[in-house]
Amino acid sequence: MIEEYIKYWGLQQHPFLLAPDSKMMCVTGQYYECFERLRYAINTNKGGVLVVSEDAGLGKTTILLKLIDDMKEQYGDAFKYAFIDHPTLSASQMIAQITGCITGAEPSDDKLKNLMVLKDTLIAAKERGGKHIIIVDEGQMLCGAHDVLQELRMLINLTHNSEYLHTFILSGQRALWNTIKGMPEFWQRLPVRYYLIPLRLEDTKEIVRYRLKKAGLAEEREIFAEDALEIIHRYSMGSPRTIIGLSDLSLLIGYTNRANRITFKEVSKAINAMAGKGDTLPYLTEEKKKDKEPSLSSFAVVDRGRDKGKKHVEYGVDSLKGVSVEQRITAYTKPAYVVLAIIFFILVGAMGYHFIFAGKKDSQPVMANKEIVKLQQEKKVQEQEPLKQEVKTPVAEPRAQKETVGEKVETLPKAEAAPPLPSKMAVVIKNAANIRTAPDINAPRIALLFKGESIKIMDERMDRKQLKWYKIVLYQDREGWIADSVIAVK
Repeated sequence: MIEEYIKYWGLQQHPFLLAPDSKMMCVTGQYYECFERLRYAINTNKGGVLVVSEDAGLGKTTILLKLIDDMKEQYGDAFKYAFIDHPTLSASQMIAQITGCITGAEPSDDKLKNLMVLKDTLIAAKERGGKHIIIVDEGQMLCGAHDVLQELRMLINLTHNSEYLHTFILSGQRALWNTIKGMPEFWQRLPVRYYLIPLRLEDTKEIVRYRLKKAGLAEEREIFAEDALEIIHRYSMGSPRTIIGLSDLSLLIGYTNRANRITFKEVSKAINAMAGKGDTLPYLTEEKKKDKEPSLSSFAVVDRGRDKGKKHVEYGVDSLKGVSVEQRITAYTKPAYVVLAIIFFILVGAMGYHFIFAGKKDSQPVMANKEIVKLQQEKKVQEQEPLKQEVKTPVAEPRAQKETVGEKVETLPKAEAAPPLPSKMAVVIKNAANIRTAPDINAPRIALLFKGESIKIMDERMDRKQLKWYKIVLYQDREGWIADSVIAVK
């Protein structure tokens, strides 16, 4: 059942659920690069992968779930995986859980027996052309468990005919990177690595708009204003989990206020609600009395616990509660004295400048009016003489010379502007289609579309290899080019 506030915005499903959802993931930017490295490691049997993020909530688990869905679609029943998302286990328990996930049977209490069963299962699947991956998420919880890390390192050594039987993926936060790097014997067995960092402002805007589109928002409609997206990014500090949570709460507040769009006002209320400080921020109350919208420069810094030990001050009417009358008078009169002092010094400086330089200006000789007129007339004559000489020069002289030699000079017709291409619709026919910045196979990739997605074609062009490319618009404001071979034009 869809809540009323979701229907109010014209959406068919929740766009901002906090639970990892691979179908809602916007695979672009660093996520596209990370996803391609994971696929590369699996398809080339590199053995091990290390995925680390700067902070929590940057999308590691979601991209791993996206990888599992992609492998299921590619290999079907020949694909098996083990996903360990709570790794606070002993070495024997870890091996038992991995064996149970891969074989689908109840594991034994004997670690050696589990390893033998696991290897036999992987060998049989390998001969049938299957693929297997073992994922250990939240790996930062193993930083102090070196016995478990050593067991996982040995697990990578399961090989057959000089090939790895599975791809091992270890994922965690920043502390895991330093721990594994301090274990050279493990670090060398994870040749494919990727480090996720907080998002940029452009990435934040793209994630919000992509999720709204996936949730059923009409393409011509825009819910979040630019200032709202900027405040969401500043408060979240580029964390996708915070971006999603704040965007969802902003939709709810906009629904209760019956707003037409999510603006700075709705996001500010959502930030204050998340901080547990009431319905609205103090500066919003003050500016509402003056009948004006708050500006971005008035946005107060909200203490989210990131800068511990720093003193944060909130400005507003409540900041003067408990202050005596004399202190209030002093608080208001001091700025007035400062302003008066500044005005006084400006006036003194202006008067001094006048007295110092006025005499010099008066002492300068003044040219007579007749001499000024005479100089102006001479200047006009000098300016007109070159113009007369240029007019006398025949314009068609080069043509006359060419015609005397016997050459024929023809006037080329001006190129007419090509009529605009009527917009057409197309459907992606490949499992994944790359969107590039220019109609060239070597141009940088900026996005990824999946099979079945509809797109509007704005223009078409042939590249140097005579391959046809189509120009499309991503998420209403970003343009890209897609190859003719991966879509079907309606």
